[in-house]
Amino acid sequence: MRRYHALSVILLLVGAGYLLLTARATGVASGSTTTIRLWDACDPASFDQVLGPGSCLSGRHGTETFDIFINEVTVDRIAGAWRFGSTKYDLPSGRNTLLENRGGETHTFTKVDKFGGGFVPILNQLSGNPTPAPECLAPPSSTFTFVPGLGKVAGPMAGSAALPSGVSRYQCCIHPWMRTVITVK
Repeated sequence: MRRYHALSVILLLVGAGYLLLTARATGVASGSTTTIRLWDACDPASFDQVLGPGSCLSGRHGTETFDIFINEVTVDRIAGAWRFGSTKYDLPSGRNTLLENRGGETHTFTKVDKFGGGFVPILNQLSGNPTPAPECLAPPSSTFTFVPGLGKVAGPMAGSAALPSGVSRYQCCIHPWMRTVITVK
């Protein structure tokens, strides 16, 4: 009897994990809207001290100091807490999207033909993305959406709420390791 109980618990945990992964990979759907989340774990005091006031808004998003952030990008070529909610989304055609920044720093949601660097040279260098994606160097209003810290933006591009059909690549032009592939069917 005890063996069956343990097996039931294992199956329940595996099933819950599968549901969590499935929900994460398809975005957070509510009615006809999918929320794509952007994350970071910036520490307001240390980021503001180095980058200036307002660089990292206070909130419940993290306590990673600027020095730890730079060291992590230097060693790993990414800062793990700086990410999109998933590296891959599969969405139905016509679904509205909402970009929700759960972190304190501003990010971009930029459609690119090929992943590359962004517009912050030192982060390009440290993350091993020396060549910026051309879309990250274009005027911001024409190519990407800024998503302010702890903010929400209807997306994906300025004035548009539906993602294009097919397979598209999106990255943050500030933190170029933040990448996701979205398939709209």
